[in-house]
Amino acid sequence: MLESSCLCGTNRLTFDGDIIVRMRCHCIDCRKFSGSTNTNNILLPIAGLKILQGTLRTYAKEAETGNTMTSYFCGNCGSTLYRRSSFNDEVAAVMIGGIDGLQTIENGRADVELYVKNRPSWMAAIQEAQQEQGTWLPKH
Repeated sequence: MLESSCLCGTNRLTFDGDIIVRMRCHCIDCRKFSGSTNTNNILLPIAGLKILQGTLRTYAKEAETGNTMTSYFCGNCGSTLYRRSSFNDEVAAVMIGGIDGLQTIENGRADVELYVKNRPSWMAAIQEAQQEQGTWLPKH
């Protein structure tokens, strides 16, 4: 079971279930909401989500694919803890930076990189990770 929290500690979540895939995303939306070059996420079943404390705010936006992406974030400190797509409401893309402890980050090397067409030229591809020019959906 993974525990996740925002920067200020107002919101705490747990996720129970196996990691479906580890992803690094270079889409423009991920750049904008993270304030960085990309996001690093793990895809988990939403059925395993349990809110321990707090109430997350949401922001929904139509993605390049035409699907609606909804971000779940702290209204106090702004930390995004996870995102969901209208394409598949059974999973959550959980930001690994919000997961408590270092093990998930240490084991978080992406299996797939998304929107590599937007990856900065100075950032190396993750060796052995599947490279996708746009979006990608896991086979399961």
